[in-house]
Amino acid sequence: MAEAMPLLTRLLARPALALAGALQKTRIAGAERIPPSGPLLVAANHTCHLDWLTMAIVAYRSGRAPRIAARADLFAVPVLGWIMRKTGQIPIYRSDAASAPKDGGSPASSMDAMARALAEGKTVVIFPESTFTRDPSGWPMKARTGVARLALADPDVAVVPVAHWGNEGLIDPWTGKVSWRKFGRWRTTCDVRIGEPVDLSAYRGRGVTHELLTEATEKVMAAVTDELKAIRAADVAAGNGPRHRRWDRAIDDDPREAGVLVRHAEIAERQRRRARRKAERQRRRAPRKGEGRGKPSLKEKLSPSSRR
Repeated sequence: MAEAMPLLTRLLARPALALAGALQKTRIAGAERIPPSGPLLVAANHTCHLDWLTMAIVAYRSGRAPRIAARADLFAVPVLGWIMRKTGQIPIYRSDAASAPKDGGSPASSMDAMARALAEGKTVVIFPESTFTRDPSGWPMKARTGVARLALADPDVAVVPVAHWGNEGLIDPWTGKVSWRKFGRWRTTCDVRIGEPVDLSAYRGRGVTHELLTEATEKVMAAVTDELKAIRAADVAAGNGPRHRRWDRAIDDDPREAGVLVRHAEIAERQRRRARRKAERQRRRAPRKGEGRGKPSLKEKLSPSSRR
């Protein structure tokens, strides 16, 4: 029996799919690997602001209603936040947030919400990296252990790895710059591959330690990476495959954040140059002191009063 979809989800699914189809073409391989019912935890790589839309397409086409784990601040956006809550999306609160959320949410409450959804046989979509990958070549970086905690808490949960490639060039993840010329189903294609459910039985029934959770998480991310390698076979063949050691924010540099600083500096410099040019033009157009109004304009020369 297929999963029952909330009414609002059914109403929004068609226009959402139409919008996604206008933005780009989405090709999905392995859709038969998603079970039609039962608790489902989808683990996907994260490269762009549009990843949630891609995962929604994957779920909708498979007859599942996605509960996507998304940043909590999005739920405070008027209209969007209301829609996200009514369709069952799950706010993710971070312990390193600059200020505590007004609604009393916490990382623990986010985990509880996802666990409840899975216990009810629903579909939860999670990006284990928790943010856009910092890997310079776009491969999945080291993930947090939330995906393993959720998977090991319920033996009935199916953990399905999903990889996608094609969104990363549409919107810069750090500056938000949109490449409008790349939009359109005839210009950009997002390829999606769905892998076989990850077998985590070897980790069940053991004492839950950080090491165990890290190992289980890496097994999930290895499955996601394998699917991405199949999509990016040309890159792998050209020697631009994933690193031997997964990119780790705790020990590696953050080239994308450095790029943001460079980008902001370039924007600020262009704005300063533009302001200087504007001021120079205004200075040249302004009459100098003691010179009067200067030469009459063409309009003034042709006016009736000038002919008298």
